Amino acid sequence: MSSSDRTKDLLEQMLAQLYEEQAKQTYVHGGSYLMGQDGQLLGKITDNPYDTDSILNQYGPYGSQYSTTSIFNPYSQYGSEYGTYSINNPYSTSPPKLIINGGLLGYVTANPHIANVISPEAFLYTLENDIHSLLAGQVIESETQARQLAGESFIEAQDGTFLGKISPNRFDTHSIFNRFGPYGNKFSQTSIFNKFSNYGNQFSQLSPYNKFSRTPPRVFVKGEFVAYLTVNTLLQPRIDPVDILDWAEKNVSKFG
Repeated sequence: MSSSDRTKDLLEQMLAQLYEEQAKQTYVHGGSYLMGQDGQLLGKITDNPYDTDSILNQYGPYGSQYSTTSIFNPYSQYGSEYGTYSINNPYSTSPPKLIINGGLLGYVTANPHIANVISPEAFLYTLENDIHSLLAGQVIESETQARQLAGESFIEAQDGTFLGKISPNRFDTHSIFNRFGPYGNKFSQTSIFNKFSNYGNQFSQLSPYNKFSRTPPRVFVKGEFVAYLTVNTLLQPRIDPVDILDWAEKNVSKFG
C-alpha cells in the first residue's frame, strides 16, 4: 500500500470517528427525521442543507459517505446491503423509521414485506428533489416511479415487483448480471432466472417464460418503457428473455 493510500485511509478513519462523536451529541424532540430502530438518529429532514444534523449535509455525521451513522455509507449498519438497521438490506426486519412532524410516516427499507414500507429509491428521490413535499408527508408513490424519474434501466413485474437493473454491472447487487444478487441468482424468488419462482417459471402469468401470458415483466431504459420481456410473440414490442443479457450488453450502459 502506498503512502498516499495509507494517508487516505487514516483521514477516512479520523472523519468517521469525528462524525460518530458528533452523532452522540445530537438529540431530537419532535420535528422530522430518520431514526434507526436501535435509537440512533440518522439525520434531520430539513430544507437547510447546511444544518450539521441534516441528512443532506455531505459534511455532517448523517450525510457523509464516511460516517458510521449515515445511510449513504455503504459499509455502515444503516447503509450496507447487509446491515441489521439498513435501508438497503432486503431482509432487514428492523429498518429506519421516517418521522415527519413528530409522527411515523413509514419505514424506509428495501424489504417489501414490512408494513408501511417506503422504498429507499422513493425516499431518496423525494428527499433530494422535492423535500418540501416530503416535509408535508408526501413521498413519490412507488419505487417504479422513483426509478423512472431517476432515469434508471430496469425490469418490473406486472404486480409492481422490482426484478433488477439491466445495467451490465456484475458488481451491482441489484443488477440481473450479478449471479449472487437477489435478481441474478437462479435460486432467488425475485429472479427471472429462477425456474421455480413466480417470475421465472413457465406457468406463471407474471413470468417472461409463459408463452400465453398477457402480463409479463416490462423493460425500462433510462426510465422509459421499451418492451415486454416475454416469449409470447403476440406481444409487441418485446425482448426474448433468453436474449436479455446480450440485449442489455448492447443497449444499456453499465453505469446507467
